[in-house]
Amino acid sequence: MNIFHKVAAEGLTRNRTRTLVTVVGVALSAAMFTAVTTFAVSLQSYMMNGAIAKYGGWHVAFPDASTLSAEVLQEDDRVESMTFYRNVGYALLEGGQNPDKPYLFIAGFGADTFETLPVQVISGRLPEKAGEILVPAHVASNGGVKFAVGDTISLLVGSRISGDETLTQHDPFCSGEKPGTVGETLLPGGRQMYTVVGICERPGFEEYSAPGYTLITCDETAGASAGSTAFVTLKNPYSTRSYVGSLAEDSAYFLNDDVLRFAGISGNQIFNMILLSIGIVLMVLIMLGSFFLIYNSFAISLNERVHQFGILLSVGATERQLRNSVLFEGLLMGFIGIPLGAAAGIPLIGLVLMLVSENFSNVLYDNVPLVLKVSVPAIAVAAVTDMCTILLSAYLPARKAAGMSVMECIRQTNALKTDEGTVGPLKPVRALYGLEGSLAWKNFRRNRKRYHSIILSLTLSVVLWVSADSFGTDLKRLGAQAVVDVDGDILFQTKDMGEEEFLQLYDELKMVSGVSKSAFDFAAEDPGGAEAEHCMTFWSDTPGQTKDRMQTLTDGAGITVSYTLRNVHEALEQNRNMLFIINLFAVFFTIMISLIAMANVFNTISTNIRLRRRELAMLRSVGMSDREFGRMMRFECLLYGFRTLLYGLPAAGLCSWGIYMVLIGLEEAVDTEYTIPWGSMGTSILGVFLMIFVTMIYTTGKIKKENIIDALRDDLN
Repeated sequence: MNIFHKVAAEGLTRNRTRTLVTVVGVALSAAMFTAVTTFAVSLQSYMMNGAIAKYGGWHVAFPDASTLSAEVLQEDDRVESMTFYRNVGYALLEGGQNPDKPYLFIAGFGADTFETLPVQVISGRLPEKAGEILVPAHVASNGGVKFAVGDTISLLVGSRISGDETLTQHDPFCSGEKPGTVGETLLPGGRQMYTVVGICERPGFEEYSAPGYTLITCDETAGASAGSTAFVTLKNPYSTRSYVGSLAEDSAYFLNDDVLRFAGISGNQIFNMILLSIGIVLMVLIMLGSFFLIYNSFAISLNERVHQFGILLSVGATERQLRNSVLFEGLLMGFIGIPLGAAAGIPLIGLVLMLVSENFSNVLYDNVPLVLKVSVPAIAVAAVTDMCTILLSAYLPARKAAGMSVMECIRQTNALKTDEGTVGPLKPVRALYGLEGSLAWKNFRRNRKRYHSIILSLTLSVVLWVSADSFGTDLKRLGAQAVVDVDGDILFQTKDMGEEEFLQLYDELKMVSGVSKSAFDFAAEDPGGAEAEHCMTFWSDTPGQTKDRMQTLTDGAGITVSYTLRNVHEALEQNRNMLFIINLFAVFFTIMISLIAMANVFNTISTNIRLRRRELAMLRSVGMSDREFGRMMRFECLLYGFRTLLYGLPAAGLCSWGIYMVLIGLEEAVDTEYTIPWGSMGTSILGVFLMIFVTMIYTTGKIKKENIIDALRDDLN
């Protein structure tokens, strides 16, 4: 440690209060950086695990494994595991209503395939032996053909051929009607008999462009052979694209985008940009709050040490050495504050995640827990970002101070501006508030740069508080409107069902266990050509279970028209849960940023007053009483507060209006007027003056206890 580092360390020790407040600010910013990165990693892990539970954990699939040898697939050291199903073949869906999906595709699953490729059974069970088959519900809802559990179906199973090429599920249907395209044909094979043992949701591995509805049967011969589809799970998902690039140049493949996008390697750039933008916005907000706190601390410290810098420059110190000594102060504060902040941020975000985990399960995945995931790279990113903020905050005032001439530093000729234009009109102030007001006004006007940081810190606090409150209020109003417009717990809606079929289904649904009340509205097609429509409405004390029973009934009935069956109560609960999650995180980050702003204000005001101890001691030595001294300081508080509100309230109002416009833009159908956030503005006004007065009382109280002679002899300022 050289002499400059020792001087810097002694300065931190001598000014313990300012050093402690700055370290606390550094720790707060580190805690917030760590909380943001840790939450992002935990949420990413939750979303990925949810996608794996729904779609499977595989990364890439090869719809025709015959183009790749078993050795190539199984002996590649990049592969962690793989599973297969046999492409049994295609059968024409007789009576199908979707021209782009005219087939049934039979997939033969082995025992391990069911473990890798999750299938959600709606009614019935999984197939257990050859000849049993599982039918997806969208054969009826999308294809217009209904199957029920217990049906026996006879299918003429064959292959899709286009020229000399055998087509797979990865190849969309091509009728050959478009110019320049070659139509496909279905080459018939043998007839297969199957018994429907269950109805399932649409399989997650079935591409939306697939030409066949995937029916699942048992086939223990599925493996790395001709006529099989291979699903590969890699050891490192980030190597997915390089893997398929090196292996599948001549082979068709498709990716599990639903899983890969949450690993950050999706081809969906819009999704990735949204995730990145949210993270950047949060980090920038934290950096701004941290920057002002640390910058002001070092700026005040250097204003105090300008005289010392002048002496060091006069004896040969270089500007670089002085800048490095200040950066060394920043490093010391970072080494102390960042570990403390990281240690506090991780359990804090863990507590928040514990509070919102149940709400997340109600909104997204109910079979995957939201748990804290600690990531060393995420913590490292938070620590590096915070350290960069500290060093930048220290470097800017250090460069300015080190660039001053020796005589300016020693004599401090630029510390105050005393011309009449700078001081401003004193007569109105003196007439209203006497000599004490004149002194306070002069000091405020002569030290504009010193007090700009206070005003800026207070303004930032006002804007943050009002904006966060407005955001929560607008969301609650939108949610309240959504609640008003909804009647009932479960809705069934269709436009294509005949009256007789509609009434028959209604009679069945209203008898489902759990239904306490029901109503329907059927509008037949009128002579003008308007469509028949809207709607069955059901009330239930257990809407989730009742809706599941209704879904099982409608799927079993094999309704072939388009319809929607919605648990409106669940949708409202999801809105409430999402609102709770947003409010909790908004409050959490607002409190943390407000603490940084409060630390900034306390540090700035208290240190400024401490730097004026000689001036204040001189006023007391010439006869200023404690009452007059307090009157002067209270007037300074009013100057800070009113100047803050002059800038802060308009800025907060603009931010509040901007948030309103964004939310209304997302919900164009919602009719709600903008309301000025008077309540949060009033709270922020009280908070500003309370923060200023508490800091003033604390600091001036300590100064009053000092010996006047000792303060007059102080040569630090």
